[in-house]
Amino acid sequence: MTNQELIATLAKRLGWTQRQTSEVLETTVSIIKSNLEESNSINIQGFGLFETKKKGERISVNPVSKQRFLVPPKITLAFRPGQTIKDNLKNLDVNE
Repeated sequence: MTNQELIATLAKRLGWTQRQTSEVLETTVSIIKSNLEESNSINIQGFGLFETKKKGERISVNPVSKQRFLVPPKITLAFRPGQTIKDNLKNLDVNE
């Protein structure tokens, strides 16, 4: 689903214009983004948990040349689906 398809679907379900829906969606995404940038986790009830994880630096080895190099630390985004999403996905697997 593309961003435009999401906006169109939301607008239809909510009875809003696509412009209003787009503004609300952009605001929601910017709030989530700013919280994640501050290392805050975001738990959306019934959907899941977004959180940042810090990965430390490590030494990696190129398997071909056996050369060792340092991989710098980085911050990654993690998503853990909520129970509702997990149950829906299990039901999809069973029906197929």
